[in-house]
This record gives sequence, C-alpha cells and structure tokens, in this order.
Amino acid sequence: MLRMVLFVNGLMAFIWFSLIIFYYYYIKKLTLVEYNLAMKNIIKIVILLLLNACDSNSSSSDKPTSKLLFKSGFESGVYLDEAFSEGKDEGTWRQIVRGSDNDAFSWPIKLWGSKGEFQVLVSGSVDAKKYIENRIVDTLGHDDKPTKAMRSEVFKAEELWTQDPYILMDAKEKGDLYVKYWLKLPKNLAKVLGDGTKDDGWCTFFEWKTVKDYRVAVYIYNDKNNKPYWYVHGDNVADPDYSVYKEFWHKENRSLPVPEDDWFMVEFFWHRSTKNDGRFWWSVNGVVVADYHGATKISDPIDRIMLFTVYSEKYPLYQLVDDIEIWDGFPCGEGKSCY
Repeated sequence: MLRMVLFVNGLMAFIWFSLIIFYYYYIKKLTLVEYNLAMKNIIKIVILLLLNACDSNSSSSDKPTSKLLFKSGFESGVYLDEAFSEGKDEGTWRQIVRGSDNDAFSWPIKLWGSKGEFQVLVSGSVDAKKYIENRIVDTLGHDDKPTKAMRSEVFKAEELWTQDPYILMDAKEKGDLYVKYWLKLPKNLAKVLGDGTKDDGWCTFFEWKTVKDYRVAVYIYNDKNNKPYWYVHGDNVADPDYSVYKEFWHKENRSLPVPEDDWFMVEFFWHRSTKNDGRFWWSVNGVVVADYHGATKISDPIDRIMLFTVYSEKYPLYQLVDDIEIWDGFPCGEGKSCY
C-alpha cells in the first residue's frame, strides 16, 4: 500500500514539475537567476508533499483495525464472590469475579456467548478452601506502582485433575483472538516443579480446547538442570475420553529465561484453520516464544478457553494476574507485540 501511495504521488509530482518547467521557461521567459530560484522553491514543495504523503499513510496503517473485546484489571470496583459448590454429586466448585474498574467493560468476562468464572476443580463434597484459594490482593504492579491483582493458589491436589482455571465455558467460537495480560510466578518455581530427571516437572497457565478433537496448551517445564523453559503444543486432549494420544505439533524455547518472582507480559494470538494458514503466536515481554504456522483445526469449534490457570502435579503453587486485554486480532500490527 505504501509503495502504491509513493508511486502515485511521485507520478503526480513529476507531471506538475514538468508543467511548471514548461510554463516558466517557455512562457514566462525568466532570467537564469530567477529560473533557478523558482526551481529550488518548487523542488522543496514537491519533497514536502511526498513526505506528507508518507506520514499520512504511515499514521493510518498504524491504527489498529482489531476490535477490543475486553479490558480490565482488578482495581477498586472489581470483587470476587465466595466459592460455591455445585453439590456433592455434581463435582466441582465455582467462583465468580464481578464488578468493573473502567467505564467500558465489566466482570465476568463475556465472550463468544460465554461468561467467565473460576472453575475450582476439587470435588463438591470437600471443603475447597483447603485446596484452592483465589483472592484480590494489594501488591506492587509491573510498573512498580501499587495495584490490585488476582492471586490464585493451589495448596495441594485432591485428585490428579485438581486445578484452578478462569474459564470461558460453552463458548461458541467466532474467529481469531488475541489475549494479553501480566503474570507473576513464585520465586521458588523451579524448586516446586522439581527435577525433570525424576519426573515431569511442569505447570500450565493457558489453554483452549475444542468440543472433542483439539487442544492448545502452554507450559513451563523443568530441564535436567532444574531450569524452567517454555513449551507449547497442539494435541487431541480436548475430551477426557480420547483413545490414543496424538501430538500434532510442538514448540519449545530454552533461550528466553522464565521470570521468577517478577512480572512479565504474555501475549497469545491464534487463527484456526485446517490448512497451513493456521497460526498460534506467543510472546513474553515482547519476545516471540513460539510462532507456529500450520493446521490448528480438525473440525470441532473451540468451546473452552482457560484464560489463566494454576495447574501442575506439584503444589503448593501460586500466581498473580493483572491487566487483561482481549482483542479479535493483533491490536499493534500483524505479528507485532504490544509490549
């Protein structure tokens, strides 16, 4: 687009320049000194016109074409209900964030026909507070200024599936999504996850699933030197009744350090397709962790998004989350981080 604008403006400038030369040289019949002075002024005007055209095009192309779907932190006006059980025979507990800290959006998150909530995954027959706690806390934010953030912790596991996702359940997929928020993990993360030589030291903090055939999950793993690293994959664990496990693709990043006891910004974008134009993009503090291009869909639509979660086989484990944004595409330019 920029090349086209430059070409058109350059062509117009050339035409005007030629007409002006013809007019002054052949009709007005200026002296050589007058002619040279006139040409210098005309050249300055043409250059200014071209620069203005470039600036106008650059400004318009920098404007986000994506739509903001949700934006909020956990400041005054946002509050958390008490967790409640679905009943002893119904399985799990639930907990809902409500209120607003801005004029545009409010909790719970409403997206794709779904309303977000914490799915406090312990049995309905036990006291959830003994296993999981969510609370809004006063802390120092990513800019070192006082803020309020969501603190989620799993103290211990009741079952292997014990976890604490903020989930958009029964969603009806409507297209691309971009998600951004700030995250803080404990300073003893590597110690909690354990030595990867003895077992799988891992935790996950973001996932989405389709009805039955596809999942994308973002992990932190521990290597043999007890050093955490990033990992993401697409597999078929969307339904607990999958027959044979299949990993469709994976990406790992061992060069970018995993921050412990420090805020970092995560960004995710995905475009679903059964063809090679599918994409899953993930960035941490503006650095691309993984950028997968290829099929991201079999047939089923996404119906669950675990926007942030505490899930591992090693506890106790906690995290802090703040300043969440959801868009229907890259807000800062295609493939560009907003860090």
